[in-house]
Amino acid sequence: MENNIKDMLAQLALADAVSKAVGEMTSTKPNDNLRAHVDSALLDLYENTGATKMQVEVNGEEVGTFSLTFTKPVDETVIVCRDPRKLVNWLRTTDEGKDTLDAVIGKAMGDVLKAAKGYGFFPDGCAMEQVCEPKRVKGSVLKVDKLKVAQAMGKQLPSAVAGMLDAGEVE
Repeated sequence: MENNIKDMLAQLALADAVSKAVGEMTSTKPNDNLRAHVDSALLDLYENTGATKMQVEVNGEEVGTFSLTFTKPVDETVIVCRDPRKLVNWLRTTDEGKDTLDAVIGKAMGDVLKAAKGYGFFPDGCAMEQVCEPKRVKGSVLKVDKLKVAQAMGKQLPSAVAGMLDAGEVE
């Protein structure tokens, strides 16, 4: 059993290291990575030619498309608060304001009670209750150093994957 879990953990470590490397390359968060460079190139193409999509080819085979996404245009009339004090007064003193406030508080009850407790307030209509829950397993955490995994894999690791892990040629 112990060897089995060790083998599975080794496989999981490799998968996690590759996943992290791929995630770093493909992350859409602002970054200096492969995805950011491709996004920038397609944006430049769009600005110069109007093209919004490109075919993706691997070894001469079409495997998909890469395209820009756009927000929907907005043209609507919205309410904008120019004087928060007047808004608070409306919420407190009118039936419409109270109905609006009731609806918002109903959706945000946890945040409202947390804020009141943080300020040291004890709102009317509330009670203190002791909540006790035993410790339980909620998941697991795997922390793997992708370069260490690449080095540990040695020649078993294909050079294409080693390159993704920034390990170069692994011995």
